[in-house]
Amino acid sequence: MVAAVLLAAPSAIDAATPEPRHVLLIHSFGRDFAPYDTISSVFRSELARGSTAPVVIAEATLDAGRGSTDKAQQAFFEYLSARFEGAAPDLVVTLGPPAARFYFAHRDELFPATPLIVGAIDERFARNFPLRTGDASVLGKVDLPGLLDNIVRLQPETRDIAVVMGASELERIWLEEAQREFAPLTGRVNFLWLNDLSLDQMRQRVANLPPHSAILYGMLVVDAAGVPHERQDALVSLHAAANAPIFGLYESELGRGVVGGPHTSQTRSGKYMADAALRALGGNGSASPQIVVAGFENPVYDWRELTRWNIDPSRLPPGSEIRFRPPSVWGQYRTAILVTALVLILQAALIAGLLIQRVRRRQAEREAKRLGGRILTAQEDERRRLAREMHDDVTQRLAALAIDTARAQSGAAGSLAGKALDGIRDGLAKLSEDVHALSYRLHPSLIDDLGLVAALKVECNRVAREEPIHVDFESEAIPKKVPSGVALCLFRVAQEALRNVVRHAQANKVAVSLRNREGGIALAVRDDGKGFNDSGNARGSLGLESMRERVRLTGGRFDIVSGPDRGTSVLAWVPLREAK
Repeated sequence: MVAAVLLAAPSAIDAATPEPRHVLLIHSFGRDFAPYDTISSVFRSELARGSTAPVVIAEATLDAGRGSTDKAQQAFFEYLSARFEGAAPDLVVTLGPPAARFYFAHRDELFPATPLIVGAIDERFARNFPLRTGDASVLGKVDLPGLLDNIVRLQPETRDIAVVMGASELERIWLEEAQREFAPLTGRVNFLWLNDLSLDQMRQRVANLPPHSAILYGMLVVDAAGVPHERQDALVSLHAAANAPIFGLYESELGRGVVGGPHTSQTRSGKYMADAALRALGGNGSASPQIVVAGFENPVYDWRELTRWNIDPSRLPPGSEIRFRPPSVWGQYRTAILVTALVLILQAALIAGLLIQRVRRRQAEREAKRLGGRILTAQEDERRRLAREMHDDVTQRLAALAIDTARAQSGAAGSLAGKALDGIRDGLAKLSEDVHALSYRLHPSLIDDLGLVAALKVECNRVAREEPIHVDFESEAIPKKVPSGVALCLFRVAQEALRNVVRHAQANKVAVSLRNREGGIALAVRDDGKGFNDSGNARGSLGLESMRERVRLTGGRFDIVSGPDRGTSVLAWVPLREAK
């Protein structure tokens, strides 16, 4: 049973795989000769892509460019007969007029029952082709007067047109046709026919054309010297030498040196031929021959050639397409522009955020400064109120108690009660002095009564009297009237600096000075104490920060200079005009 399955498998595979279809493609000049090379390339690729069965294409070249003699045609006939002696092809396709004429002359002797596709022929030359049932013809339609209209439209000043045409039999036919159809325009422009020249001679001629000239590139398969020219090599060579713009007929010439205009689409012709071949191979051929005409396409122009020859794009026909235009800055650098714009937007947003944060921080700092000023002002106001109450109320009441105690003491002199009253009286006196001193520290009324210099001198004397420290005070050119805010600021700074000396400096001497400097008053409190490592260590002290804030609120400058075993200097400068 296994053997039976294995024997049956090849038959099943063969039944599932379609038989290959054989196509004979006959070239007039060769596979690589323009303008037929593009048509044959499109035809082969479209046929292979659209066929459901494998397609085997056999290509043969008549080589009509080298002369189509009876002997040469007979040799080509014998070659095809021998090649397909065993079985005729499923389809025959001719490309170009020479191949079509040859096949029609020998069809009955070669493959009379095989359907035929005739391609790459202008309708001028296909009027009498004897097509049969199942055949098809894909024709072109070259509008020669329309080509001249395109030249004159773009360059109205054109006076001379050099026509490039080769010397093969087909090109001679096209030359006669062009001369016949251009004859009515002979008075309008002068035609220079280059068909009797080799390619090198053509290059020399088109390099020295008179002003207001143009070049119409028709076809150059074989030049007058008998040299064949494949693809678009001749066109590229002429373009490199020409001193006038070149205009052509075919789609494949665009981008190789022609300005452009209405053109025959070789791509469309190749697709039409492939469609007709697929119908014929599929058995769907029409009962009567099918004829398809592929006319001129909408005008297409090369931006580079328009620019080179200073042709105004506004002269182009409506609906024209321009190719090879350099991309705009946006089109060329769109990604870079978008990325850069995004980066700039992000940077702008970041900068804006930082600016907003900076403004808010400054507002917060200003608010904190205002708040700090208000706190200091409120603190001084509260100190002034407490000092006044202590001086006017508590001190007076203590004095009254001391007087009453003295009176009671006089009535009990020598007794135990009298001795007790002596102690009470001394305590009340000392308490009164302490309250008075506390009231002074809370708010030195001497500033209001006698001014800054006197009040600071009294403070220095008090420290020297109460502490084992020698205090020197000097003043220089201080105005008698100092704004109250400035005076209170400097007094508080000096008072706090002396308090720090007493508490921390372990100093023996302190020098306090007031001097008139730079439109303000400079205060210096210098001691010979132990100092500290650097001024940064003092930033955490509430007393020093209070001094710094007081000076800042007046618009002044504050600094502390210190070092180990070098003492400490507290320096402040306050303008005489109070800051707002």
